[in-house]
Parts: sequence; C-alpha cells; structure tokens
Amino acid sequence: MSCICRNSQSAAQAATGDSPTPTPHAQGATDRYVSFQGIDCEGNTRRVMALIDRYTLGGEPLDAFWSYFHKRRAATLGPRFDDLLLLSSFVNPVRELFEAKGDAEGLALLEKLEDECF
Repeated sequence: MSCICRNSQSAAQAATGDSPTPTPHAQGATDRYVSFQGIDCEGNTRRVMALIDRYTLGGEPLDAFWSYFHKRRAATLGPRFDDLLLLSSFVNPVRELFEAKGDAEGLALLEKLEDECF
C-alpha cells in the first residue's frame, strides 16, 4: 500500500500529463548536495589561501588574528586545521580582508567556496 501524500506530486503530474521540472543540476549547474563532481574545492581553497598569504605575510607585522590564523594552519601540536576547514571557520575575517584590499576576485572565490564547498 502506498501513501498518496508521498506521491502527491507524481499523482498530480500523472493526472495532468506534466513532466517533472528539471533541477538546476540536471542543466549542468553544480550542486554540492547532489555531488561534488565538477567542483574544485581544493583548487579554489589553494587560490584563496595564496591571496591571504599575499596580503598577510607581506612584511607588515601580523595583527593578533592573522598570527593565530597562520599558527593554526601550520600547527604541529594541538588542533591543526586543513585549509578548507580553516577558511570555513574564519570566513568573515577573510571576507573583511578581501573587502579592505578591494579584491573582487578574492571575494568571488570566497563566495564560490561558500556556495560549493562549506
């Protein structure tokens, strides 16, 4: 016995002859909830980290947050984060850094990571 409430959309489609609406993933868009196939989380993470390094390791003394960020990235004792986890944990300070530097490319890459990988 099947429950009509679970199949109400299928029943309505069968009655009207409508076909199911295609999902964005079916049209070629990436959707992390369907599959990570075609999503370059590692590559985009490396690109964002390279931008962070360029802005925060460029000769000026590090402020307390960026000092902590780089220590967590390179930790050998205690918790050490992989780069994707580190970025997802500190996405707001990273966004603020890119905004302060006027880096539209960095902001776009960060948003792509948030949408596809976090």
